[in-house]
Amino acid sequence: MKATWLGAQRIELASCTSTNDEAGRLARAGASHGTIVIADTQSAGRGREGRVWASPPGAGLYLSVIVRPPLSIALVPPMTLAVGIAVCDAARDVGVAAELKWPNDILVGGKKLAGVLVETQSQGARLESVVIGIGMNLGGELPPELTTATTLARVKGAPVARAELLAPLLGHLQHWLDRYTAAGLDTVIDAWHARMAPDLPARATVDGAAVTGTCAGLDADGALLLRDAAGALHRIRTGDVAVERSGAASGRAHATLARYH
Repeated sequence: MKATWLGAQRIELASCTSTNDEAGRLARAGASHGTIVIADTQSAGRGREGRVWASPPGAGLYLSVIVRPPLSIALVPPMTLAVGIAVCDAARDVGVAAELKWPNDILVGGKKLAGVLVETQSQGARLESVVIGIGMNLGGELPPELTTATTLARVKGAPVARAELLAPLLGHLQHWLDRYTAAGLDTVIDAWHARMAPDLPARATVDGAAVTGTCAGLDADGALLLRDAAGALHRIRTGDVAVERSGAASGRAHATLARYH
């Protein structure tokens, strides 16, 4: 797949605080639909819930995309699922067995390779723009505390240049953004399931009670389905959820699922 409108306007920076911050500023100044911002390093890269995203020079893909889709604000959060599919497919294109972990992580061998951060700008009830941030670990030494992360170079046993990844990523991202904008979540669910990391154990709070089980995918509305030890399915739309891998690959992903519906 080759991108046409996505990346037609490209801003390349040696460094910035965060490509999402820079893209947000450009969006407010009127940057066009499909503008992308890429940086060699970020001094304050972040993921969801304000978590730090380590961004050493030349060691990762630090990318933000400005889009102005004809959607209501309520339809933007599930777009994260479509973006995750695109990132997963791009990683597979360069030869790694990437999988999806709810809500926005891309895993290889149970360890985090990439993440997605979607932020909106609005005027009252009107959506002005969406900034999609994507961070992927390409190579180099990861901080010692990031025992749950990996890099493309580590997985492949060979370096992967940013340019080698960027072209397929933009192509897949344009494809899935167009599909989601045209037809909504129905076009995303099956594709997300086909790439989902299997048998991830999870914990959630449902109506004030703790529920443990295994992630069983998404329902037609994009809600997370959690299967408990008795086989019952719990539909999780709100509340804190912890998705974990056992052993060295253990990690946590807390989210308020209402943001995705």
